[in-house]
Amino acid sequence: MSVSAVRSSLCLSRILSSNRSFFTNSIQKSLFTLRQKSAPSVTRSFYVLSRNRDLESFGKVRLSNTYICSCGVHSKGDEELVAFLKDEIENEKKAEKTFDPTKLNGFEVELNEAEVTLTKKFNNEIIKITSNVNNSVDAEDSVLDPNDNKEPQEAEMMAKPEFTIEITKGNKILSFHCAFSQTMPEEEPGTEPYNDVFQISEISIHEGEFEDHTYTVSGDIMDGYLYDLLMNYLEERGISNDFGEKIISFFTSYEHKLYIGLLQKMKSFVEK
Repeated sequence: MSVSAVRSSLCLSRILSSNRSFFTNSIQKSLFTLRQKSAPSVTRSFYVLSRNRDLESFGKVRLSNTYICSCGVHSKGDEELVAFLKDEIENEKKAEKTFDPTKLNGFEVELNEAEVTLTKKFNNEIIKITSNVNNSVDAEDSVLDPNDNKEPQEAEMMAKPEFTIEITKGNKILSFHCAFSQTMPEEEPGTEPYNDVFQISEISIHEGEFEDHTYTVSGDIMDGYLYDLLMNYLEERGISNDFGEKIISFFTSYEHKLYIGLLQKMKSFVEK
């Protein structure tokens, strides 16, 4: 079988996987939303998906907020919300994981709330990676061995936002829009394993800012050999599978930090 034919079959696998992942993730997120509304958890980001809480007690909390504190400003609901947020912040800090940005293959990091920008020079090129960690957290899929008697492990939350790579040379910009790979189906016998941590969703080349009229081509319909050469092109610039794993850890750590900050701001807001 030719290289192009192999990559074409892999492209088809990516399309089928993407559809399956969209359907599965939609169900997971719907279930998670229902759980979240009825029963907040102690930890969110390294998520214990089983969110247990006494719903009867929760209902009583909802009905008991007519109490006014001595200051005449805060209701019983305010006090209970502040108490919960205090415990939540403490538990999230205990679960917090840090990541050293100096391990990002020489990229300098710039942070602006949810926006993340990584930059570095490579020969006569400037490489910039941009992403936004909002709405990027989801449960990491795990493969269970049916012959394993161990209890299933709690699903770990990972931040996997889409990201854009811009390689600037002179006044031209070669742009890659990328997404992290979802769990792939079992490979067909005789085919090469597909193990890219991220995929090229689309590619374009332009001057200045990307515009709506800029022509792009999807990675799913691109010639298989060209796709492989472009992945090699990125790898030579330090954007490899190993780098992909590192930025997942970085995004996850940073998003978790933002979440803790949001809880702290919410607590301060309600306390005033």
